[in-house]
Amino acid sequence: MGIRTLLKRIVGQDGASPAVENRVRDMQHSVDYLTLEVSRLRSLVRYLSADVINGLPITYRTRESFDYQWRESPDGNWIETRPELKQREPGLVLEYTKLPPDWFAGKRVLDAGCGSGRFSWAMASLGAEVCAVDQSEAGVFHTRHACAEYGERVTVLQHDLTQPLQLEPTFDLVWSYGVLHHTGNTFGAFSNVSRLVKPGGHIFVMLYGEPTGKDPGEFAYYAEVEQLRRETCHLSFAERYEYLQKLKGKDVGGWFDAVSPTINDTYSYYEIVLWLQQSGFEDIRRTMNASSHYVIARRSS
Repeated sequence: MGIRTLLKRIVGQDGASPAVENRVRDMQHSVDYLTLEVSRLRSLVRYLSADVINGLPITYRTRESFDYQWRESPDGNWIETRPELKQREPGLVLEYTKLPPDWFAGKRVLDAGCGSGRFSWAMASLGAEVCAVDQSEAGVFHTRHACAEYGERVTVLQHDLTQPLQLEPTFDLVWSYGVLHHTGNTFGAFSNVSRLVKPGGHIFVMLYGEPTGKDPGEFAYYAEVEQLRRETCHLSFAERYEYLQKLKGKDVGGWFDAVSPTINDTYSYYEIVLWLQQSGFEDIRRTMNASSHYVIARRSS
């Protein structure tokens, strides 16, 4: 039950005295302010820790989790284990970016954090020339395998996004779906990839949204993720994947992605907008009504 719902129940259907209503209103404002203040302080801590976090165990554990996911689980060799995704993923690219189907033909696209290459394949199928980048050796292997049919139109590189990429700012679209919030230096990784958008080009990012308490059940999801993380911390990656598969069935991939990595940062839309504005982007808009932030923006010409 959200705090606002609880306060409404305290007041009751028929209302309360003006003094009680004023007190409840003050409590609501206090909750809103404290939520925003916690968000600001969390952001500050992340900025201050960005230079040291890559040397901490949580970073290695996060990368090992994705290495396992792309190397051993069905999510890696998706081209053979889940061929139905070839029908779905191009439509998701169009839905998430709100770009027309014919926009991609001949465009240069950077898939920043390609994983096992599902969206790299999808954008190549729409006609784009794709440069796919991921830190995981297994992810790079499966992306090359999945995109082999497109030949030289798809280039795959192994690289840590927290380090600058030796690429020129010539991309019509930089796409980063559900990746930057796992790096431990989200803003640094964002800066490294966003600079590669050419004037007039677009950037699309999907980042986990921080809970605000405004939507019913919002905190329940995050609480479940944290609880599952603690319940499975002693398990191997294989055991954790099997455990989650028994609980979540066909949705195991998404839940493993949320539970297993120890770095899973969340952000406010406000903070993401500030990054984009600071980096010279305009026409900033959310493309999906979801708890995570699906955001596209255009670099000034």
